[in-house]
Amino acid sequence: MLILITGCSSNNFEIKLVTPKSFTPDQSTPIQIKILDREGKPVKGAKVSVDLDMQGMSHGDISMKMQETGNGVYVGQTTFTATIKIDYNGEKWNSEKRFSIVNNNAQ
Repeated sequence: MLILITGCSSNNFEIKLVTPKSFTPDQSTPIQIKILDREGKPVKGAKVSVDLDMQGMSHGDISMKMQETGNGVYVGQTTFTATIKIDYNGEKWNSEKRFSIVNNNAQ
């Protein structure tokens, strides 16, 4: 299951951030960003970067408190801020989106 976070805090771009609702440690977790222009057309060829920051943490490894849900299964949740930087046709733009992911630590 994925979470879709949409924002349009600028007249220049609309950003759709798709993140997984949960992740499993030591496995890749995809994050997808779709950028649309003022007319709703996909922005192609832009230079895009994303910095992820965990709310309440300075930097470094990701850590979170885990709660047991039963039978030795533990689940944790944290909120991230994604800082998205776009450089397109000489125009530079920044946006921030917040999203939460649950840690599936079922071993």
